[in-house]
Amino acid sequence: MDAVISLERYEIEKLLYSRILDEHKDKQDDLQIELNVYLTEDKKKGKVAISAEYTDVDSIKMVSATINGYFEINVEADGENYLATNGVAILFPYLRSAISMISTLDSDDAIVIPTYNVLNLLDNYEETQSPN
Repeated sequence: MDAVISLERYEIEKLLYSRILDEHKDKQDDLQIELNVYLTEDKKKGKVAISAEYTDVDSIKMVSATINGYFEINVEADGENYLATNGVAILFPYLRSAISMISTLDSDDAIVIPTYNVLNLLDNYEETQSPN
């Protein structure tokens, strides 16, 4: 039996790293995450895009990344829900890894973004998608 969605490939759309935190000088450590889900017209393929921006004030580092995952959807009903839920769970480790890897290129002090409640992310996504 096939999984409800299958990852075909992923790509890093954006990966920015900075030690210039002038605009963040009064902030505390901060993690912002955004989710977008797209389906083809026939609903057999989909794309999940996760963006994260993290500021680590103590180590004077800021990183911003967007990762896209392209999936095949193997179910007839509720494909967007499966894509959002499972797609985020599949892609999030790739996002965390890319952020950690880029942050260690100039020092041993890696940025490890905190674990994130994916259910809250999905709830926020559903709220933005609901018609008002």
